[in-house]
Amino acid sequence: MIIYRELDEIQDLKGCVVSVGNFDGVHRGHARLLDVLCQTAQKLGVPSLVVTFHPHPAFLLSPDRAPPPLTWLDRKLTLLSHAGVDRTLVYPTNQQLLEMSPEQFFQEILVTRLKARAIVEGADFRFGKDRAGDISLLKLMCSRQGIDCHVVPPVLFNEEPVSSSRIRQCLLDGKLRDATAMLGRPFRTVGRVVRGAGRGSHLGFPTANLNDVPTLLPREGIYAGIVPLQGRLYPAAISLGGNPTFEECQRKFEVYILDFTGNLYGHLLEVEFIEYLREIRRYESVDALIAQMNDDVSQVRTIFERYVAQAKSDHAA
Repeated sequence: MIIYRELDEIQDLKGCVVSVGNFDGVHRGHARLLDVLCQTAQKLGVPSLVVTFHPHPAFLLSPDRAPPPLTWLDRKLTLLSHAGVDRTLVYPTNQQLLEMSPEQFFQEILVTRLKARAIVEGADFRFGKDRAGDISLLKLMCSRQGIDCHVVPPVLFNEEPVSSSRIRQCLLDGKLRDATAMLGRPFRTVGRVVRGAGRGSHLGFPTANLNDVPTLLPREGIYAGIVPLQGRLYPAAISLGGNPTFEECQRKFEVYILDFTGNLYGHLLEVEFIEYLREIRRYESVDALIAQMNDDVSQVRTIFERYVAQAKSDHAA
């Protein structure tokens, strides 16, 4: 996939099929839209092109209320590429963009610069200053320009449309299975490994402590997860929260990677959340905590083996 970081980098387009959006999470609803995008582009013999914004416009308009993202930018671009998108423009969000009227954005960006032959969007698409443009206005503008406009119906989960905001709320509420179902894959985040107190090593469970996490994190608790590392997948026990047994209230993100030995300090570590195990609680003794952690690790290994076997079965089918 060709990635543009500025609009001026696009010089060779003689036409494209375009979809504009934040694509946060690149979830099942996005997947259906991207499928229509790529199929339409193939029929017209032009590239498919996604326009996504970085940072999310909400971070400029109301940073205190901006929702934490489900995916960091590099992960989003990887998922768009896996979906078959030919090109992506990462449009730098700035005040000039936010001041564009719907008519300006359509004419100056989509028609003049991108030479859109067709546009693919969802029914709830909004664009232009103050989100004044909606799908009805887009269809009218496309009709006047002779541009095809494809409106993709939403994907439903539990009889409601799949959306980034629903997935975000499910993660915050601890409904990991629902979030996974709507994403179409396990929730994944990333963080930089930093030095912690070293207590995990003394207990027999050396953990990677993660900071600088660019995404939302799920509800506090203990999770079974997977860490892709050095070309293979490792089962992982994940702790999100404090450590009340040692009177520590500060929320931490710790990952115990089973069957791995090595120095990860300073490295970026990606982590997938597979299953919620339990809440974090205080234990009366260190021995009781260790016994619980041994049980957690046993569960993690079982869940990991089941997950890998299911993935192999799905791939074979």
